[in-house]
Amino acid sequence: MTPGTKTHALLSTARIANVPSVVSNLGVGVFLGSMAGGGAFPWPWLLTLAAILFYVAGNFANDWADRDWDRVHRPERALPQGLFSAKSYLAVTVVFFATGLAICILHGWMAFLVAAVLVFLILLYTKVHKSAAWSVVPMGLCRACLPVLGYVAMGRGISGTVLFPAAALMLYIIGLSLSARWEARGDLPVGQKWQARGLLLGAGLLAAILPLLISPALGWIGLLPFGIWLALCVTKFQSPVPTHVSALLAGIPLVDWVILLPMALSWLHLKRVESTDAMFIAAIILPPVAFVSGRLLQRLAPAT
Repeated sequence: MTPGTKTHALLSTARIANVPSVVSNLGVGVFLGSMAGGGAFPWPWLLTLAAILFYVAGNFANDWADRDWDRVHRPERALPQGLFSAKSYLAVTVVFFATGLAICILHGWMAFLVAAVLVFLILLYTKVHKSAAWSVVPMGLCRACLPVLGYVAMGRGISGTVLFPAAALMLYIIGLSLSARWEARGDLPVGQKWQARGLLLGAGLLAAILPLLISPALGWIGLLPFGIWLALCVTKFQSPVPTHVSALLAGIPLVDWVILLPMALSWLHLKRVESTDAMFIAAIILPPVAFVSGRLLQRLAPAT
């Protein structure tokens, strides 16, 4: 898509390439919550829309808050180019947040509560991310809320099960965010590089704990695709920094796959699902489909 057009600008503002990972993050909670409830699998389409609206609203809010900084450092973005007004970005933010919260009410008070926390964290990150080193924490917590939202929407409440994908995503996003801070440079400082790599690897290992507890024989399988892509991120795609960050962003769903691939195979082995069940098929393919989709969408608009 041609840079400089309004359509390209909107897709870039929405960070459209990262939307598939949002669906995958929500999905890991949906699958775990569905299985905890006995295997019923009503995919929450409206909740998926709400999660996407929250993510896109956060990006519009971020660009609105950063418009003065972007005039100097990111002049290719829509607001510095004058393609849209700042008021229109603020309006989109408010409408999308309000619509997402209204949808979450339909999925119960716990889903609404998690969504409200998510919105608060997005706004907190938007407020402090240019001035506070600890802003990587609310950024990580934003992603951590997505599997929790999917889990509670299935009527399961909060349990230790969903905390594994939530904590793993938080670690991964913090590691990714530490790398993204140096996006304007050709390469990461050595200390920052190894700190980020440790967090990224730790995210995969943390995610693997849950499936290993369920099935030691199968629990490690999801680490294979995650490990291969992480190795590519720190070798082939290690520089320049924007290439590295884009590769890491595409790999977010593979954190979900560390859990879902062995868990789905364990459910099949334990005869809790059939190989033809929609839930089994979706759990197996959602993260890799989100990964490939995200990578392809990066060709349309930048992921950062």
